[in-house]
Amino acid sequence: MTFASTAQATVDDARAKGVKWLIETQKGDGSFAGLQGLEVQSTSAAVDAMLAAGMTRSPQYARALAWLANALGGSLDSRAWQASALASAGRDATTIAGTIRDERNTVAAQAGSTGSGRATWGAYPGYGASTTDTALGYGALRSAGMSYTGDANELKFTVLCNILPAQLAVSPWFGAWPQALPQSSQPAHASSGSLSATAFMLYELKKQMQAGRISTGGTSCNSNTAPASIDTAMTSAKTWLIAQANADSGFAERNPQTGDLEASSPVATALAIRALALFSAEGDSASTTAITNARTWLAIQQNADGSWEGDPFVTARVVAALPVAVGTQLTDSDQDGITDVVEQQLGTQIMVADAQNQLDPNNNAVPGITATSFSTSGVLGEPFSYALSGSGGNGPFAFARVNGSLPPGLTMAANGQITGTPSATGSYAFDYEVTDTTNAKTLVIGRIDVADATPSDGDVPLPPWAVVALGAGLLGAMRRYPVRAA
Repeated sequence: MTFASTAQATVDDARAKGVKWLIETQKGDGSFAGLQGLEVQSTSAAVDAMLAAGMTRSPQYARALAWLANALGGSLDSRAWQASALASAGRDATTIAGTIRDERNTVAAQAGSTGSGRATWGAYPGYGASTTDTALGYGALRSAGMSYTGDANELKFTVLCNILPAQLAVSPWFGAWPQALPQSSQPAHASSGSLSATAFMLYELKKQMQAGRISTGGTSCNSNTAPASIDTAMTSAKTWLIAQANADSGFAERNPQTGDLEASSPVATALAIRALALFSAEGDSASTTAITNARTWLAIQQNADGSWEGDPFVTARVVAALPVAVGTQLTDSDQDGITDVVEQQLGTQIMVADAQNQLDPNNNAVPGITATSFSTSGVLGEPFSYALSGSGGNGPFAFARVNGSLPPGLTMAANGQITGTPSATGSYAFDYEVTDTTNAKTLVIGRIDVADATPSDGDVPLPPWAVVALGAGLLGAMRRYPVRAA
């Protein structure tokens, strides 16, 4: 086996172990909770991780998306991660993006003067402008496809008049951006370069350029900019970012007082990979080398339980920074949404559809009311009726199925009444959207199980999946306990 194939196998193994740990630590309501107050960020990261790992058909992914679609993010970064993750999953993120749009600062203060027609963001509405929050804010609007009057000009002037001038030009920060965008009377340490801020801004500038959202033309702050000026800034930022790798190939922040590199960090490394991957995809060899080495370092740092630092946010961000699963890494023999390589880490049967068994039974939510999920059951050939519930917002609510299917014989009315007579047995999963009078939309996952009527002799026939499970279980038992000669 070559070095490259050995390194790939190591990273593939790390991804499977990381996803396994995330599955085991997901809360019953679908969220992931690490540090206090980071539930939205952690769940958004977990959605990105499961996307990268090919887990989009799993109930874990569906439950995380349902929770995320209805979560109330407080800070700018929580809402931005939320909107971007939902958009990446193909969900409607325009309501969250609209809130982000409306909370932007449209007057920027810099070097003792103010300028209008620009858009920056702070941690909360009215807070001082942050490089990271501004990059995340623009990223959320871009991901959600949010446009508004004057958005192109605001982006152009913000980049030219605030972002590019804020890039540092002194050692050891040359090419970096500080965490806080320059404002009047800032302390000296606020002007230090930040790896996370630089990684976020570099990533977003590159994405905006690729999307053609930054205009071309002149070179001054008060007119359009030529791409070369932005390219120069991105090249300097990329060069600085690559230089923030320690000898062990992990990335780290620099001490704001001394300028020295600190110990390598999994999160810093994941953020650097996220930005550099855009350049590696275009053939930049320096970025490719840095990413390859950094991913190997990340695999070495993984805990025995499969996590990084025992934290969902850190673990999910690292998994998302690993190569996207391809080929045999996507094989799902039992079609239950959990890939075989992850099931092997979980110790479950790859030929038995048992993904639901991994869900925490403690939902920590009221089905159909908190808009996470609901499940109910019906009987073949018997009248069925179920009333869906709205969640929050202002009623009356309108209901519409947007994905999946109801059991044959059942229909959903606009008022949320599901009625009819089931004509086939089985489990039927579907998503439905709840719209209130303000046009705010909430996504809910539902499931209806239809069973045969109990036979008169008292014997309940096993459904096909149970026969398969029983056979697999017996086979496993025979392998564990071989038959001995009498």
